[in-house]
Amino acid sequence: MSVKTQWESADPSAVAPESPPAADLGPMGRLPLPGSLPPLENKIDYEALRQKRMAEVDEETRLINQPFGPPPPGAAPPPAGNILDPSLDAWNVELPGPAGPLQMRIYMPKERKEPVGLYLHTHGGGWAMFDGFGHCDTENSRYALDWGCAVAQVDHRVSWQAKFPAQVEDCFAGYNYLLEHADDLGIDSTRIGIGGGCTGANVATVVSLMARDAGVQKPAVQWLWTPVFDTRNNTRSYEEFANYSLTQAQAEAVTRLYLRSKEDTFDWRASPLLAPTLEGMSPAIIWAGEWEVLRDEARDFAARAKAEGVDVTYIEGPQQPHAGIYAINPMTGQPTKYSRETMPVINELMRRYIGPR
Repeated sequence: MSVKTQWESADPSAVAPESPPAADLGPMGRLPLPGSLPPLENKIDYEALRQKRMAEVDEETRLINQPFGPPPPGAAPPPAGNILDPSLDAWNVELPGPAGPLQMRIYMPKERKEPVGLYLHTHGGGWAMFDGFGHCDTENSRYALDWGCAVAQVDHRVSWQAKFPAQVEDCFAGYNYLLEHADDLGIDSTRIGIGGGCTGANVATVVSLMARDAGVQKPAVQWLWTPVFDTRNNTRSYEEFANYSLTQAQAEAVTRLYLRSKEDTFDWRASPLLAPTLEGMSPAIIWAGEWEVLRDEARDFAARAKAEGVDVTYIEGPQQPHAGIYAINPMTGQPTKYSRETMPVINELMRRYIGPR
């Protein structure tokens, strides 16, 4: 009878492979020659798993988890992005930036009790899109109305114009401008929040850490939804959800446009998960979809921040895609059931930090 040693595996797949070409190192053994073995492949057929999941969910969940691209046949027109709510005033200011003047748009409730809180919106779009102010009035109006605060957005340089770290530097300049001019604007500098979606969450996190390190007033809160915390793009969720909503290929493309070199992926200003410490960071409300490539880094960042004493609220949307917290059903043009049910929770949390007093 054979005796099983402690090194043998019960897993039938853990078998000895065919011996590849190797360098004989004498008594130390052998090493395979570089290039003699194929890359490791996934054991799980994630595309088959995706198709199985899509066959089992309701129609709305299936639609919002489709890879980003042209709308499906019969889709409702997308919501207009340039509608300013009549209860708000909006104007642009010019501020000094690291590479020249920058524009910032400020939204202020017409009826208010000063000083008011403010949300600095660092917009998403892969660091590459949504420059200018022709598309942001609707979204920023919603923040102002939902949270009872003023809103500001910096027209930072996008990656077609300037690569990393231009975007975080521009937004940090905008944040400092708000601190320095809070009294003139009727803003409570202790109730300035910051946030954004996807790459906007990435920029917001970095600005918050820069404020901490600079010794200036830190943001009162961070709203980080569907966030990029690690531009190395190598977590398991990047494999499992490679072809849901924001695809692995799309995420990699915008990262390559944004960064100057692979070394930048290890710079904490591009990958805040790699910051030397998160201790002392502003409170964070973090949302991620269960079915998105960014899920694992969101989990990792939230867990690390909590372990280092940061006040973190982490919410993960079951079966939700990238940006699912604000998802629109493409056939109805209306927010999804999940969004309608979950946004009141987010709104209540944000009002505690930057809403009316």
